[in-house]
Amino acid sequence: MEKTLLYHYTSLSHLIEIFKTGKVLTSQTEKMLKVKKPGLWFSTNSNWEYSAFKRFNDGKKEFDLNTPEEFEKYIGCARLVTNLNSLFVTFAKYKHKSKVNPLLWDKMAEIGKSKGADPTEWYATFSPMSINNLDIEVYEDGEWFKLKKENGEFDSELFNRNLEKTFVFKKGKEMEEKMMKEVPNKEEVVEEKAEKVVEEKVEEVVEEKVEEIVEEKVEEIVEEKAEEIIKQKTEDEVKSRGIFSRIKNIFKSK
Repeated sequence: MEKTLLYHYTSLSHLIEIFKTGKVLTSQTEKMLKVKKPGLWFSTNSNWEYSAFKRFNDGKKEFDLNTPEEFEKYIGCARLVTNLNSLFVTFAKYKHKSKVNPLLWDKMAEIGKSKGADPTEWYATFSPMSINNLDIEVYEDGEWFKLKKENGEFDSELFNRNLEKTFVFKKGKEMEEKMMKEVPNKEEVVEEKAEKVVEEKVEEVVEEKVEEIVEEKVEEIVEEKAEEIIKQKTEDEVKSRGIFSRIKNIFKSK
């Protein structure tokens, strides 16, 4: 009997988080909406699942990423693959198994259909899944490529190549370089202030000793300040507004 494959569509940036935890979690949005048994969603659609759209902010405006090509450009596109088994339920059965509010269930279908999705292709399971039990594929130039090589190792070149061309990666790199350029300016200010303090406090010290103290103090202060600057991080995170805006994230929160 031919096996039915299921696909969980996500971004490369979120795939990194999945690697860190070692598992794919059930819907965080459904938890916030007080669904008693939140689902982990997959689709039988082997091309793309349109309910997996993501709201995105590029710093100028907010818009939806609706296609794999748009995912690829802005946040990277990936999917996790498994076989359909008894742990999964259809969207119709999910309504009863999860004890979800019927109005919410209807809204999920309505939003999915408005994006071009087919709810009959949706399947949910109610437990997290280990990344070790899933195949991983990356979308590149209109095709899906396996991230795991035949020997079981990850194709790091495929992953890095696609991550580095995304909008979020390039934006993060720009901000990192900007912060690094600010470090020399900070060093000059610290050095100037440190020299003034040393001159005032150690006037009676021999010139040779003064130079040693200045060098030691400046190095310590510069290292401390530089570390503080470099450790600063930026976060691009979009928060949905209102209950139905949060509903739109149900299929894309993993």
